[in-house]
Amino acid sequence: MSKAKDTKTLNINGFELNLKKSFDKDDKLDLAHVELVFVENYADAIKPLLEYFSSSSELIGVERVSRQGALLRPQFSGHRKKYEAVAVGLAISMVHHDAVRGVFRGRPLNVDELMKAYDYDDVVFEVAQGDLLNNASWFLELSQVYPFSITRVFKILYNPSIVTLRAFLEAIYGKYRKALSETFKHLKVPSKPTLSRDEVEKGDVYIVVYRCQRSFVAAVLSPAVIREMLATGIDKLIISNTLAYLITRDENVAYYYATVLNYLVRAVKMFKGSFILNQYGRPVEAIRIANLEWSGEEWQFKVAELSRKASEKARRITLQSLGIVKDVKLYELIDGGTDIEIKDKLGERAYEVLQILTHRIREVDEAFRIIKERVDKNMLKEAVGKVAEGV
Repeated sequence: MSKAKDTKTLNINGFELNLKKSFDKDDKLDLAHVELVFVENYADAIKPLLEYFSSSSELIGVERVSRQGALLRPQFSGHRKKYEAVAVGLAISMVHHDAVRGVFRGRPLNVDELMKAYDYDDVVFEVAQGDLLNNASWFLELSQVYPFSITRVFKILYNPSIVTLRAFLEAIYGKYRKALSETFKHLKVPSKPTLSRDEVEKGDVYIVVYRCQRSFVAAVLSPAVIREMLATGIDKLIISNTLAYLITRDENVAYYYATVLNYLVRAVKMFKGSFILNQYGRPVEAIRIANLEWSGEEWQFKVAELSRKASEKARRITLQSLGIVKDVKLYELIDGGTDIEIKDKLGERAYEVLQILTHRIREVDEAFRIIKERVDKNMLKEAVGKVAEGV
């Protein structure tokens, strides 16, 4: 015979302490001049968090919704406070390939920062081709994703075994001891990449990536790009925890949702809201609340077609707006130092770029107009309230 356990509910109330007059440091606290104002109880305070983490993110037409990518650190210079020293970032530029010797020469993307912080003349490594390819991955994070386009895909040092990765870093950066020790303090790696060549060979997938912070602008990685990228010798892709992503096998679904996400970003400004800092699964919830899930209607196919055409035009305009050569490739195994130059120009002005694209690409403006005609304004406002404050 089993006894049922008594369950107790936490009954904790939160109050705000208001002083009815100012007190000097030598004054005695007079309770007559203190007011306790009830704010909320514990259950109400954590309810939104419990609802969020217990809910499942799903969208019609999407095989997988990932609210957050993989934690890989340090990406560039370490997740550090102002008082912490600079680390050797895992993101790299391959500046030269000696085909005769089978050797790569590379630098971390934060080489200039390291030279300044530690008075190094340079931070450079040479490594056998096979060793590099076995310890590297293509890499996407927030700063590389803009509305309707991905500006550049970087390369990053990675191995699913943190022990193996540490040994590899020791071998190539051992003489930069101080900086490397900071890297080891922050080192985190996912147990597997987001996507590998083996998985891609099982069938084509489209990946819709969107930013996890502030303006959750979105873009599509097509199967053709993924296949070509993973056939370069680096056969893995990691999507950072600063991004969320949707995986689908339907091209129309992918391009439709990318445009809907970008439309919702624009809608935040239409309702004069301010973007919430951490978005993660919120934009997916907003799509459902606005009743904008894929249902195969004629107007949605039209939006998808317009989105596909807009995506073909958006990258060149975005690069130009950011002061980057507009014909720079999406990715390069041997980039000759280009990734170092590009890195510092990325990350900012996402909403401004969206505005530029809306004015310069007819298909963006037309797709947004179609969605606006179809969505209920009250439902849209409620949806925007999920991703923004002050609505």
